[in-house]
Amino acid sequence: MEEMKIKNAYYIKLGERGIWAEDSISNGIIRIGWKNLFLTDINNGNWDSIKRITKKDFNDRNKKNGATQDYEALKRFCQATEEDVFITFYKGLMHWCILDHSPVEEDDRSKFRKTINGWSSISLNGSKKAFNSNDISGRISKTQAFQGTLCKYTEEETEIICRMINDIPNPKVADINDKKEEICGIITELIKDLQWKDCEILADLIFQQSGWHRVSMSGGSMEFMDMEYLDSINNERYIVQVKSGAKLTVFKEYEQKIKGREFKKLFFVVFHPDKSLELYQNERPDVDILFGDKLSELIFDLGLLNWVLKKSF
Repeated sequence: MEEMKIKNAYYIKLGERGIWAEDSISNGIIRIGWKNLFLTDINNGNWDSIKRITKKDFNDRNKKNGATQDYEALKRFCQATEEDVFITFYKGLMHWCILDHSPVEEDDRSKFRKTINGWSSISLNGSKKAFNSNDISGRISKTQAFQGTLCKYTEEETEIICRMINDIPNPKVADINDKKEEICGIITELIKDLQWKDCEILADLIFQQSGWHRVSMSGGSMEFMDMEYLDSINNERYIVQVKSGAKLTVFKEYEQKIKGREFKKLFFVVFHPDKSLELYQNERPDVDILFGDKLSELIFDLGLLNWVLKKSF
């Protein structure tokens, strides 16, 4: 899909405490307040009159500040075009929309404008992953605390929103990801040369750094496993078998030996797998074969790279 161009980005609160959020998002509209203003004044652009009425309304309510901000917010909303995007947050997601060319309308609930293709909480292209509020830059999500109806994002913040909607990664992030991929490739080669005892230690470090509690001695004389871990929250048992190197036939033999044994999941960890094991398509959901890129990414993400480097002379 063609990249969407965005000139301005606005945060909009859909009613006090988000009272109109569900209705607006479900029906592809943006509901607004300003019930004291005439619809004809708004659609005819009688902004001088609107400014006077807004200021009088604030004075009548003994509110000293906010009239100009309220007036500017309405004007921006009414004059928004297809180059402007509106952002709101609802049920843990960031939603966005573009207004169409139709004028402001009014029903028994409020004034509103229609959108083009409704609201969306995913990108236009690429992954189409939902915009979870917790995964979004604080520069964007901070507007959830905004007390007014509408505020404009800065030029830099608008650029972030534009990248998000078009699923275009931050160039700096993309550069880091490329470097990470290169480093993980090197890690994959380094761990192939680890001595078997170092393989067991590193595997143990991976699982313990992941937050699991080891309940068995690593290595030794335990039958059919090297380590056993417990997920304390779910009280589930995981077993780990570590190999410095292994062929598919070794894995198949081991798979037969553990039949009938109780465990949530088995992790078969191999630091230097044979090609036959690398090409194997595992279909068991209770068995995970860890090697290569998947193993090296865990080492990188869990901060174990320095440990590997010290062992790799």
